[in-house]
Amino acid sequence: MGFEMQSALDADQVRAFLIHHFNSEVTDVAPIGAGAWSRCFGFRQNGQALVVRFGKYADDFQKDQRAHTFAAPDLPIPQVLAIGSAFDGYYCISTRAFGIPLEQVSAHQWRALVPALADALEALRRADISATRGFGSWRSNGMAPHASWSSFLLSVGDDTPDRRTHGWRRRLAATPDGEAAFHWGFDMLQRLASDAIPRCFVHCDLINRNVLVEGARITGIFDWGCSLYGDHLYDLAWFEFWAPWHPNLDVGLLRLELERRWRATGYLPEDLEARLRACYLHIGLDHIAYNAHLGDWPTLIATAARMRALAESG
Repeated sequence: MGFEMQSALDADQVRAFLIHHFNSEVTDVAPIGAGAWSRCFGFRQNGQALVVRFGKYADDFQKDQRAHTFAAPDLPIPQVLAIGSAFDGYYCISTRAFGIPLEQVSAHQWRALVPALADALEALRRADISATRGFGSWRSNGMAPHASWSSFLLSVGDDTPDRRTHGWRRRLAATPDGEAAFHWGFDMLQRLASDAIPRCFVHCDLINRNVLVEGARITGIFDWGCSLYGDHLYDLAWFEFWAPWHPNLDVGLLRLELERRWRATGYLPEDLEARLRACYLHIGLDHIAYNAHLGDWPTLIATAARMRALAESG
C-alpha cells in the first residue's frame, strides 16, 4: 500500500484502526495535517486529546520519541505513546498540542512570540547532548553518522540509494540553470565549511506546521525527523532563508532578540556571518536537490536565487 495509500486514508479507516488498537471507543477522529512523509489525525480516547500519524518511515517517529527526552517548559515537545506497523507503513500515537502554525501568525502576534521562540532556540542550544556522538541528521538511537560538521555539510552533494530523494542528480540535469546553481553553491560551501562550531541540538524545520502557538506562547514543537547535531545557528538561518516566503514574520526581530540574549550571558558566536552563510548554502543546496526530486522547477529556481542572494550578501 505504501504512503500513497496512507495519504488516501479517511477518518473512518483511522477510527477503525484506533478502536482495534485501544480495544475501546474513540471519538472526534479528523484529519488535522499532512506533510511530505506522514499524515496526521486528531482524536480523543477516554477524554484525552491525542494524535495519530501514519507514514512510511518509522525512524521519524522514533526520533520524535527520543526528542521528548529534551522537553522543557521552553521546549514543549509532545510525548510519543506508541509506535507500530499499520497500512503497510507505520503509525505513531502521541499527546496533542493545540494552536495555529507559527508561520500563519499575524505580524502583531509574531512580535509577541519572538521572546518565546528565542527561549526555545536557546533551550535547543543549551540541551545536553553529551551522551550522543556525531554530526548531522541523528538516527533513532541518538547517534549521527558524520565525524565533523563540515563532513555533514558537504554530504549535501551525495545522491546515494539510502536517501529518500535518491535520483535527484539525474533529475537536476534536466534544468541547466538549476544544475549550475547547485555547482556554484557547492563550490562556495566547500570554501566556507568549518568545524569551528559548537555541537548543539538543532530542529532544522521550525516552519511547515511543525510549531504550534497560542497568543504569545509556543504550545508544541514536533516532527523531529530532520533534526541534526551541529551549529545552533542553523535554526536561525532557516528562518532567515525562508523569510521572503513568510513576509508576516519579521525575522530580523528574532535575530536581534537572540543577539541581545547572547550579549547578556557573555556568549559571542565566533565567525557568525561565515557560519550563517554556510548554513544558507546547505539549506539552499538541500532544497535544490529536494525540488529536483519532486520536479518542482519554479520552487527550485526561486530557492537557488535566494541561496545566491544570501551567500553573496555576506
